[in-house]
Amino acid sequence: MDNSLPIWPQHEVFYIESMLFHTRQACASMEYISDLIGRIDKLRGEGRTPEFDCSIALDHVQSVVLCAAAISRYFWPVRKNHLPRGAYLQAVLQINDDSPLRDRSLRDAAEHFDERLDKYLSAGIVGLIMPEWFGPTYASEVPAHYFRAYFIDSGKFKILGDEFFIQPISDELVRLHNRLVYLVEHGGCFPEVRA
Repeated sequence: MDNSLPIWPQHEVFYIESMLFHTRQACASMEYISDLIGRIDKLRGEGRTPEFDCSIALDHVQSVVLCAAAISRYFWPVRKNHLPRGAYLQAVLQINDDSPLRDRSLRDAAEHFDERLDKYLSAGIVGLIMPEWFGPTYASEVPAHYFRAYFIDSGKFKILGDEFFIQPISDELVRLHNRLVYLVEHGGCFPEVRA
């Protein structure tokens, strides 16, 4: 065996399948969100008020964020001894450092939510407090505070005061998902990396 490789060829399929778990879940959530937005737009166009479970809709948006954070760790690991693996996966799967998956603020928002909630609430919030919102941007004359919100007109996910554009993240997850599916269908191996 070649000990210079960060991932041995016979182990490549395990990395592919592990990442597919996350991309598959993200794609399922994106499909749910897309279908829901289409339904909301159609009903509003007909002058009707759409009925849906806001919590479930936001769970799907947050699922995309959590899956992106999980995938991010494969390419940009926290511990230094895993950096060669991350660099190797970036090369074989054509993930660049400017990928939206690398955004540490998104990753931190997903992974350290409990600590961020403590800090957010300790600052003292006044105004309109909305635990959840899924719909167009809400106009308010007083400051609005969102626990979780997804604004369908801008594509922004707001969580405890921080906003993230979901579309670039979604696009990158779909691109990666399609690449991983292709690799599974063609032997479960990575392509050769050319220097």
